[in-house]
Amino acid sequence: MAKDQYFNMDDKKWDEMIEEAVKHGYLQDTKECEQILEDMLSWDKLLPDDLKKEVEAKFNELGELCENGECQPEEAFEQFKTFEDEMLLKYADMMEEQGPPQFDDAAPDKEKESDDPPGEGPILRWQTRVVFAPGGDAWHPKNRKVKMSVTVKELGLSKHQFRRLRELVGKRYHPGRDELTITSERFEHREENRKDCLRTLLSLIEEAGKANKLVEDARTSYVKDRLRANPAFMQRLQAKTTRMKAFSSAAPA
Repeated sequence: MAKDQYFNMDDKKWDEMIEEAVKHGYLQDTKECEQILEDMLSWDKLLPDDLKKEVEAKFNELGELCENGECQPEEAFEQFKTFEDEMLLKYADMMEEQGPPQFDDAAPDKEKESDDPPGEGPILRWQTRVVFAPGGDAWHPKNRKVKMSVTVKELGLSKHQFRRLRELVGKRYHPGRDELTITSERFEHREENRKDCLRTLLSLIEEAGKANKLVEDARTSYVKDRLRANPAFMQRLQAKTTRMKAFSSAAPA
């Protein structure tokens, strides 16, 4: 291993490897091997904890020798590089003794067995009906109906937005299951009705999102009305406004 040209990778070998690969057309995007080369440069981070401690102890020992004047920095560097090579060979021998890692092929793949769709966000549940008409014609008027349901909690609405949504949808919201159901059969084709359900849901979410602004405006209006009904406050406000106008007019231009 010590005779390998890529053994104990450093910056110079890295640059030479990349330059040669790009020159011969083996690489077009150097990002393909950056991670591997980073690991080769920082190979000490891949060592087990016990070997890491030995490397750190040797580094500290040589550092103390240099500080005490018992060893020159160049000599300490050569000793540390030799020690690094020994640790790397030792780790390689340990890996050969352990053999290749064993994987349990019989272990079930939870990701493949999961019925949940990929990604994040609310889960939409669809319900359709398929009626085969006599005579081999697959089209039937009941086939176009689409029903979509979604758990309202997964929409991430605030308290005011949730109340606004309940006012908008009425009986289409089931409080026991916390479920909103939207049905569409306006169009002849089922996929168009699916899109119509999605448009309706997005419109409801957009309209419910205005609830926070409505509540804020209502509170602001209520506070203003209460202040206007307070004569003492209005007198202080009018006096302050008069003083500010007088100060502005007296200030030099």
